[in-house]
Amino acid sequence: MAWVDAGGRPRGFRLRERLALPDGSRPAGLFVNCYFKPTTIHGASDKLSLSLLVRNRRSFGVDADGPSTHLNSVGIGRPYYLARVDHPQVHTVSDDAIDGYAEPLGPMTLEGYWDHFVQAVNITGAPPFQLPPQQLGLLA
Repeated sequence: MAWVDAGGRPRGFRLRERLALPDGSRPAGLFVNCYFKPTTIHGASDKLSLSLLVRNRRSFGVDADGPSTHLNSVGIGRPYYLARVDHPQVHTVSDDAIDGYAEPLGPMTLEGYWDHFVQAVNITGAPPFQLPPQQLGLLA
């Protein structure tokens, strides 16, 4: 996983990878976009956001980022329409919007969120989840 420094305090990290279809083609607008930011607050969770982008729209996502909530203003007819959803959460496409609808997701390890994400969007050959090198203590 090729994380790059996204700056900030504490330092955040981004990863963006273009995906290939089974026939080997690499559509211009098909990406996995990830963000990781370690917490500096004792007892709080690190922030992790995993997204499948199709033409720069988030068609599927997993967010595990602490105490904030998400208000579903889209998703008419779905179970959590107009509801506040805590983290962790999973974002999916709705009939009335490509992005903006979330449902609760059970707590997992960071590796578990990654595994859930790649399975849900049917990515084969994905690397195992790895924290950015700075988080592993490999770089200063």
